[in-house]
Amino acid sequence: MSGWIKCGDRLPELPKGGGKAWVIAYTPARKAQGAFNGARFLYWNGIDWRYGDGSRFEHRVTHWQPHLSPPTE
Repeated sequence: MSGWIKCGDRLPELPKGGGKAWVIAYTPARKAQGAFNGARFLYWNGIDWRYGDGSRFEHRVTHWQPHLSPPTE
């Protein structure tokens, strides 16, 4: 998984002054819950993974990668 960081190796750093670390998170395949397989946009708050609306993501995240920076022009 090129570009992916294992959660066991390192978790996202929170912004200085507090806040949320927005990333692309990966959840491995699970037959019983196919809708939760693959990559999604979540944030890490230093305790757990959350959706954009603040609700807790209840599934295992194994890898993550920083999201792309916005254009400068």
